[in-house]
Amino acid sequence: MLRQHYPSLEHGEKLDWIYLPEFPLPLGRFNRANSPVLFRLPSAYPQVGPDNFFVDVGLRLKDGSTPPAFNANAVSSTGPAPKAGDWGWFSWHPQAWRPAATPEGGDNLLVFVRGISLCLRGEESA
Repeated sequence: MLRQHYPSLEHGEKLDWIYLPEFPLPLGRFNRANSPVLFRLPSAYPQVGPDNFFVDVGLRLKDGSTPPAFNANAVSSTGPAPKAGDWGWFSWHPQAWRPAATPEGGDNLLVFVRGISLCLRGEESA
């Protein structure tokens, strides 16, 4: 499902992380139009959803300030970035995770990525 929306995505050999190389950022909010996005998949996925996400460490708001909940290092509360690069991370935790018998019937990685978009727009708090 996620690949239908992000055909250039990459993932770890053990499906333990997802990398979106050109994730579009909200127009006019940041110092760039896109950033790579990287996130880990917990070992209990899909019963447990992802938590936190990584972006380029140089990501700043348009005025040059640091975005809320952003940490300029490559080690999040869920562990280090699983892919080499200059990473920073957002301390962002989905409000709820509702798995179902099928990915379409409940929360899934596409729902998580849509939440990342809300976080980056400043519409959903950490």
